[in-house]
Amino acid sequence: MDKAFKVINEMFKDGILKNYAIGGAVAVMYYTEPFDTFDLDIFFIPDEKEKIIVLTPFYNYLTKRKKYKTYKEYIMINGTPIQFIPAADELEKEAVENAIEINYKDIKLKIIRVEYLMAIFLKVQRKKDILKLLKILDEAKIDYNLLNKILEKYGLTKTFENFKNNYYGKRN
Repeated sequence: MDKAFKVINEMFKDGILKNYAIGGAVAVMYYTEPFDTFDLDIFFIPDEKEKIIVLTPFYNYLTKRKKYKTYKEYIMINGTPIQFIPAADELEKEAVENAIEINYKDIKLKIIRVEYLMAIFLKVQRKKDILKLLKILDEAKIDYNLLNKILEKYGLTKTFENFKNNYYGKRN
């Protein structure tokens, strides 16, 4: 995954990828113990002037200039599938805008804060998101003041309470 991180950093420096943040399972692993994952999710804020989200610059940069191959909806970088995901709503946009900058092996990267990851996972609630939420609750350092503000702003407070009652409180 190191090579993929380097390429993402190059895309940012070259202006191809402007406002972005790593999300999904890879972001969760920054805050918790590592676990297996298939891909690297890169959330980005699309140009608001356009009515159609265009991924052509990413694909041209990576497939034509860098000669990486595609596989389904991914671009493969040294065996790591990368998926570019447009921030689909205000929560995801705010998550990207408030991403933290980290250094990984001297590579500067932006990553979604754990509190925003939790809100996004609560909103979507696929089985794998529920598992990630449980892992975060068990292992991550969470700013509950920030989390509560995010949950309240996006109408997810009750969803979080239901989640805790249905999943977190019933664990051994």
